[in-house]
Amino acid sequence: MKRKFAAAGTGLAAGMMAAAMTMNVFGAQITEDKAKSIALDHAGEKEENLFSVKLEADIENDRQIYEVKLVTRDYREYEYEILTEDGTIMSIDYEKKILATPRTSKPAITMEKAKETALEQAGKKAEDVTFVKEEKEYDDGILVYETEFHTADREKYKYEFNGSVGEIISWEYDGWDRLLADKDQTGGASDKADVITGPEGARAAALKMAGLKNSDVRWGKIERDHEDGRLIYEGKFYCGIMEYKFEIDGATGQILDWEVESIYD
Repeated sequence: MKRKFAAAGTGLAAGMMAAAMTMNVFGAQITEDKAKSIALDHAGEKEENLFSVKLEADIENDRQIYEVKLVTRDYREYEYEILTEDGTIMSIDYEKKILATPRTSKPAITMEKAKETALEQAGKKAEDVTFVKEEKEYDDGILVYETEFHTADREKYKYEFNGSVGEIISWEYDGWDRLLADKDQTGGASDKADVITGPEGARAAALKMAGLKNSDVRWGKIERDHEDGRLIYEGKFYCGIMEYKFEIDGATGQILDWEVESIYD
């Protein structure tokens, strides 16, 4: 997705994306401004060329992340999930809005060329990946090639091409499985937390997640619920003008959902 690379409409330099996936920003947790900067740098975009920027804090796979969405003035959208702990990009979703293209008797590229371009953009070699999807269809008059491949260390890549003009119209990267597999092997973040025994346990887990003390907050209602056979604690609390909402797995202590926003939003 970095626009330093001349491949079918995204301009990414070969191999640059793979390096960006493992980028770390050492030190304390990154700020919102740093997360936005990481996304802009990776996309190869300048802030003055953007139509909008949206940034939210969230929880994904027990890890705190920033979700960053960039929309450019020429109708391209980038969505990033970035670890707050070190700035690692965990997932990317790119899409270019295009107008319908008439069917042509001779497409600009073949499926094999689309696969070759996708590998180049991802910085991967054919012998190092497994293709799990290759499809061709027409969508609103556009010839679309869809391809998906996985690496041995569980990275996932998906691409869609406008076959009539040979341009990438969307692509996705997902590195979560790789991270979770690494943690399973090292006994890291996948280790189970203490069992939540009641509302007080849920409060303690939520406060720990927020880095706050009980004396710092005003509590709202905490409820018990069951989802797919799991005991879930749902609740909220307030600190100053900020409202915190959470869902916690009662059996493991895992934070399932976490939202923080101003009460004035």
